Amino acid sequence: MLSASRTSWVGLLTGGLLAVAGAAAPGWAWGPEGHRIVAHLAELRLDTAVRNTLERDFNIKHLASIANWADAIKKQPGAPDVLHYTNIAEGEWVYVQSRDCPRRNCVTEKIVEYRDILADRTRPREEREEALRFLVHLVADVHQPMHMGNARDRGGNEIAVRIGNRHTNLHALWDSGLIALGGRSLLQYARSLHAGLTVQEAAQWDGGDPVAWTNESRELVLKYGYALSKDRQGRLTRHYLKGGRRVIEMQLKKAGVRLASLLNQILK
Repeated sequence: MLSASRTSWVGLLTGGLLAVAGAAAPGWAWGPEGHRIVAHLAELRLDTAVRNTLERDFNIKHLASIANWADAIKKQPGAPDVLHYTNIAEGEWVYVQSRDCPRRNCVTEKIVEYRDILADRTRPREEREEALRFLVHLVADVHQPMHMGNARDRGGNEIAVRIGNRHTNLHALWDSGLIALGGRSLLQYARSLHAGLTVQEAAQWDGGDPVAWTNESRELVLKYGYALSKDRQGRLTRHYLKGGRRVIEMQLKKAGVRLASLLNQILK
């Protein structure tokens, strides 16, 4: 039986919380924009039957409408114990559950938990809907490299960086600063990513599991995220920013492909 406290979290998706989710805040996973881009991209790849199931069974017409729900509720009293990151031991390249997530409340393990809840059709609808909302968000989170960063610097939040004359932190940069919209709307950008996906890329990225996705992001954060390149004035170089944008674009595409694949498998 679904507890009253769990049921209440789905009901919290109101206009007020949507407004909160739409505002940029340092340290929020991917930033609201990135989450909506992943949701838009995933929706473009959903089977028609799955889209119908989402609308019929969960009253969800567009995934982007729930993409930031998990951020909007995480600081509310009594919110579920769900981390949006996984801190792998410093110096290590591979995730080990017993060492890195002993309470199983990190993003890696929560994706598995919510995947299984959504797939269980004997569960109450409210519980499955909550799992769906978390999945849409957390699958994006696990693909943000800084979410596999080091605990000591809080995934780059404690590392100050400078871009031109602007000061920010490394996590915020990778959350949203490297997403190159180029004047396009989030949907237009997602469509451009979708159009640029090759058959080979989609086949290569399709499927997999949260542990493999975690290890991918960990490798990227160590190879690129923390490998800061600065000029004589202490500003991040164009080379670093250009490389970061390539990584971010790839990770957004991977997240969209994998979220769609996951939902297509579970809800078909």
